[in-house]
Amino acid sequence: MDSPSAFNVHKRLKEEFVSNLHGTTMLEVGVLSAIIPVLGFMSFSFPSHLYGSFAAVKRTKTNGSDKDLSKPSRSAMAFDFVSKLVLDFMVIFVPTLACLTVCLSLATLVLQLLAALANLFCKDYIPSYSQQQSPKVKPSPKEQVKSSQKAYLSSYRFVMMLVTCVTILAVDFTVFPRRYAKTETYGSGLMDIGVGSFVVANALVSRQARNLPPSKYGGVLRNVSPLLILGLARLIVTKGVDYQEHVAEYGVHWNFFFTLAGVALLTSFIHVPPTYCGSLGIAILSVYQMMLSGGLNRYLLSSERGPGFLSLNKEGVASTFGYWGLYLISIQLGHYLNFKHASILEWFWQMSNTQKGGTGTMSQWWAAADIGLLDLALWLLTIYMDHTVERISRRTCNLAYVLFVLAQNFEVIGIFMVADLLFPPKPILVLEVFNHNLLPSFLLANLLTGLVNMSMHTIFVSSSKAFATLLAYLAALVGMMALAEANKLRLKFW
Repeated sequence: MDSPSAFNVHKRLKEEFVSNLHGTTMLEVGVLSAIIPVLGFMSFSFPSHLYGSFAAVKRTKTNGSDKDLSKPSRSAMAFDFVSKLVLDFMVIFVPTLACLTVCLSLATLVLQLLAALANLFCKDYIPSYSQQQSPKVKPSPKEQVKSSQKAYLSSYRFVMMLVTCVTILAVDFTVFPRRYAKTETYGSGLMDIGVGSFVVANALVSRQARNLPPSKYGGVLRNVSPLLILGLARLIVTKGVDYQEHVAEYGVHWNFFFTLAGVALLTSFIHVPPTYCGSLGIAILSVYQMMLSGGLNRYLLSSERGPGFLSLNKEGVASTFGYWGLYLISIQLGHYLNFKHASILEWFWQMSNTQKGGTGTMSQWWAAADIGLLDLALWLLTIYMDHTVERISRRTCNLAYVLFVLAQNFEVIGIFMVADLLFPPKPILVLEVFNHNLLPSFLLANLLTGLVNMSMHTIFVSSSKAFATLLAYLAALVGMMALAEANKLRLKFW
């Protein structure tokens, strides 16, 4: 076992390994943001007979009624569950890990994107066993819209969590490109969008975005206390085992969970209808950006720290207001996605053609076009802010960073919206497994990341061993979350 002094040396080396980085281009982040969703819905076009539902129940008609001829055994159902999970892992997790580690060049990523798109257009004409046996009931147009919305939002949330779980451990190995890691002050690394994406993903499906009243069970306490407990637990554990940490990211005591708790607390205290959340968020971000441009950014990005709690955790405390603005804007956008609103492009089309817009699927196409137009505007605003006002900074969560996160996230949402319209969504088991326990999967990923880092010196591991370790880590993560799903365990509080 290493001596304490040797452990401290390795801790310092690991901290330096993820420090003073400058990120990559917004173009490369945009390409990565497109290729990961494509890998996800490659499974939509994967030959469905390979999923063969061994647990399907055979039925036959007897005197005009259905009658069960056989019932699936527990072993058949378990085998069906595991086989689907393994196939999802091979089709989605392994290629994603490869894209973020061994496939380094932008040209390679583009080629993979084209190959994935080609695979996507391979139609699947062989019906699965369950498709042959199960009667189909055509849903109403209203149900189709609601189902489609749930499908693309669930797919987006899963992809966000997938990339997060892969990168939080991969960044500690040399096989992971340094340009994808979090930037020190300014810049756009792939990992920079992680925290912001988590905030957006939760806001889009929040009770406020769905126009639901606040929870009756505990209210603010129910939302905030678990996050505060998780934040305190992380603080105690990291300090107790002397785990490596980058103080410049949030501060001496602050962490990701305290930021989420702060956002939840501020949102609970100032509760406005979802249709006005965007305006409030823009106002908050505008004031915050003026303060940053007035000199606050220099203080937050400097090494200057006083003895007080606020000064010791200046980055985490200040950036919470930026994340709050991001959360509020995302609530209003989530309200649009969760409810059928008039499409801006559809309205212009009706005005120019004096025709009424379509319903059902046509309205969804108009909504997808709106999201595409919104995303284009967000990317253009991001580039403008980055070049003229202040460069993208995750540490301060400035306005350019908020726009960057929104542009990247709605790019992914737009891709899944179009995919759901072109190809009927198939149930993906691993997606359901993670979406039912989104935050617990992140907690488990953090725990496994800590165990791996404490069991080996990751920065000295070869590329092949690193890739194998990351595969084993992802397999363990999927397996444990699958056990939770099989036992119907749910943990949701934010």
